[in-house]
Amino acid sequence: MSHRFLRAGLITVLVALAAMLTITAASASAGGAKPDVKPNFKELKGKPNKSAFPTFSMNYTDPTDSQNYHLTFVGNDPKTGHPSTMRTVIIPLKMTFVAGGQDTSELNDLGYAGFTAPPLNHVFDGTRRVNDVLDSPIFSNFKQPADMGGDNADYGDAFMRAQFDGIRSGYHVKTKNVGVEPTQSVTVPAASGLAYQRPVGAWRTAHGMPTDTIAGVADFGWFANYIIGVMDQLNIGPDVVPIFLTDNVMLYDSGSYLSCCTIGFHGTPASAATTAKAKSSPSAQQTLIYAAWSTPGTYSGFLSDYTGNRTAPAPTRGIADIHALSHEVAEHLDDPFVDNLVTPWLTPTAPQYGCTPVLETGDPVVGDWYPLDGNKTSKSDGYNYYGQYHPEEEVFAQWYAHGALEAQGYNSWDGRLTFMGSRTTSLGGPWADFANYSHGC
Repeated sequence: MSHRFLRAGLITVLVALAAMLTITAASASAGGAKPDVKPNFKELKGKPNKSAFPTFSMNYTDPTDSQNYHLTFVGNDPKTGHPSTMRTVIIPLKMTFVAGGQDTSELNDLGYAGFTAPPLNHVFDGTRRVNDVLDSPIFSNFKQPADMGGDNADYGDAFMRAQFDGIRSGYHVKTKNVGVEPTQSVTVPAASGLAYQRPVGAWRTAHGMPTDTIAGVADFGWFANYIIGVMDQLNIGPDVVPIFLTDNVMLYDSGSYLSCCTIGFHGTPASAATTAKAKSSPSAQQTLIYAAWSTPGTYSGFLSDYTGNRTAPAPTRGIADIHALSHEVAEHLDDPFVDNLVTPWLTPTAPQYGCTPVLETGDPVVGDWYPLDGNKTSKSDGYNYYGQYHPEEEVFAQWYAHGALEAQGYNSWDGRLTFMGSRTTSLGGPWADFANYSHGC
């Protein structure tokens, strides 16, 4: 579906790509309980023209449909072996939500029978997550698992080097944060947002395990207009990628709290070209990323909850910390302008997409993740991250092109089609199919 916003002109927002986790709530069949809302990811679609940061492109003919496709990636062509950098600037958002008589009855019995969501007054300050993110694998070198190539790199760089067989070479696409803008504070209108205790925290508290999983949810349209206004005020240029960082604030659509929850998006909002710096480079298109740092337990599957006893996060539901940001960083690297069209694909791991023709690396495998040790955030915020970061799995561009990229010499490091490789295929069921190219519709 499409969202359209007016703010000094028309912003076209393409939201055809919601990526949602399949959450098997054990209580869903009992006592009138209904499945919890699901995390998803979306895209902003503007009018891409030319980038102000390094990119390379390729053309190929897909052997399955004989159609020609054009792809653009961030960085230098890996065949040159030359390193490059995607420069970012973090914009932390401090968002105040007010209990303003919101009708939350549609959230009754979410996750488990008896759940209710009274509106809360609550402040979510993304500032407290800035250092957490800077210390994380998004911006710092971490040793990747040996079965994933064993690279020592930041997350996006490791992904790109594995995707284009550049491990142990001079090829890099590093993600470098070059600044942190002043915290942007905003009070969300009651008509455009809600803060409430999520079902996992409510259930745990009711069962003698007090747990804070309070989340903020804001209207997608209101939020998109707000952050684009912030970009204008801060005069963000097109040569950097602003990352709007929230602390467990997510988005909903269509005026319904059940049409929820977007925890990240990237893309090219058309009106971002109104900044003075963008006007000085009129042929360059601004891009952006929004991502929510995720509190453990915001979604089922991470902590012991109504879905059953757990001693570790579920491998396809353990949403926490940098999950959303890793998804968006990888997708921005492989499809910065949200215009990389491919042979339409369909997968049972993401049936909510239906048949979609867009190359988005995280969407087919949404929710699948791998652990990286070294997360010390719990010492400062008290949440249990199991000492790990939880970056998301990504499919490689080769998965979409059915051998056509390999025929041009763009091979992955060991022929695999996803970043995690056997870690994903060994999950069995529909996950095993990621050993093969994408299926048509």
